[in-house]
Amino acid sequence: MKRSTRFYSLSILFTALCFMSCKKQSSVDMPPSIVNAYDAFSEDSYNFSSFKYLIDRAGQADLLRSGTYTIFAPNNQAFIAAGYTTAAIQAMSKDSVVRLLRNHLVDGKMESSGLMTGQQLTTLNGDKLLVQKVGNDLYVDGANITNTNETVSNGVFHVINKVLAKRSSLLERLSTYANSTSNSQFTFLMAAIARASQGSTDFNALFSDPAANYTFFSPNNGAFIDGGYTSVAAVTAAVPDTLGRLLKRHMISSRLLTTDFDTSKPQTTLGGTLVYFDRLKPGTTTYNYANGLIVYGGSSNMLGGNNGVIHSVSRFLPIPQTVTTLARIQSDTTLSYFNAALVKASSGGIDFVKMLSDPAASYTVFAVNNAGFRSAGYATAAAVSNESAATLAKMLQLHLLNKRINNINIAENGTVQTLLTTDTGTPVSLTFTLTGGFKIKGASNVNTIPVITQNIVTTNGQLNIIGSLLTP
Repeated sequence: MKRSTRFYSLSILFTALCFMSCKKQSSVDMPPSIVNAYDAFSEDSYNFSSFKYLIDRAGQADLLRSGTYTIFAPNNQAFIAAGYTTAAIQAMSKDSVVRLLRNHLVDGKMESSGLMTGQQLTTLNGDKLLVQKVGNDLYVDGANITNTNETVSNGVFHVINKVLAKRSSLLERLSTYANSTSNSQFTFLMAAIARASQGSTDFNALFSDPAANYTFFSPNNGAFIDGGYTSVAAVTAAVPDTLGRLLKRHMISSRLLTTDFDTSKPQTTLGGTLVYFDRLKPGTTTYNYANGLIVYGGSSNMLGGNNGVIHSVSRFLPIPQTVTTLARIQSDTTLSYFNAALVKASSGGIDFVKMLSDPAASYTVFAVNNAGFRSAGYATAAAVSNESAATLAKMLQLHLLNKRINNINIAENGTVQTLLTTDTGTPVSLTFTLTGGFKIKGASNVNTIPVITQNIVTTNGQLNIIGSLLTP
């Protein structure tokens, strides 16, 4: 028998009303000052079960039932990203757990309106937390404050996306991370530091010196393997000063959180090479890049030591060339057709020559070599120059990405938006494949196109060379 729509509507309404009346409130649903901080975290297990477990393991439940505190509360995802499982927290000493917890607590009540850029807050441990504001986003020691001003009877808490774990030094931070988490991302690096310290520079001392202050882009195990060190044994067999030069090109002699990355000027490493920064925020998440490599968040981003900060990278930082992307293209005789396309297209509405020579700009370019143009029917550079500027402009837009994007940042068969858009304004994307070597593909390319030369970092972008034209 067919049931009436009215019956279904009443049933749905009744179910919804029951659900609403029976729904358990989370801490953020509750009216201000009804519950204390500990009970608020206990009530909201979906977001704060890990933080509540940390409180219990530290034996600090009573502390968070009384007093007046500003609490920077990492959500469950922050604990997962940092490798702080319940088993990992259980394995920590009581003193370490207490210290970890108290690094998230500041005496007194401070709402977001009272948090100012450059302000330093003192935790119950006596450590300092740096407040920063980038655009409309608030950060504390590099952790993004995702929800603010959750009022409780004994203060206020702000939700953050990162566990604020500090150690006495960068060396202790690295060694603790490698030894206390399941993925052991820095075991190759620890071996490299030990081996390099047998050479002319004592890196153990550098990374332990409380008077020093470093930013260290720490290559994870995958970076070492990608760089030719296939095992820890291969690292320990390397020449100490060779490893020392490698480490120095990942070190900057000042403490830079990702919020401190200046996209308008590079930083010089201890090895004398340059690090260029890029920042993208395609949605609600901000992505930071160093020489085209994404600086990882979560577990291995902005790990604090009293003498600096660690940012994990999944490949050794490329050494930039000291020329613009345009100059690099113009210096390569195999790219003369591509240069002709840039010049002719610039006579239309988009000045590609200016874009790729502008020191304030940043683009990733997939430059097609002369053989690729010939395969597409352009017999000479003059033939390219005879093409319409509008046609070449669309072609070039498909070969340009915004900011420096290293292929290691993109998942297998991942897509990346180009500068080209459809007639309706939808961005046109390229597909990246990594298996069997770095390849890319436009939507109508029959086959993937191998990247012949990849990830050349320039002063204002990144260059890749390919042997066929991409097609949308």
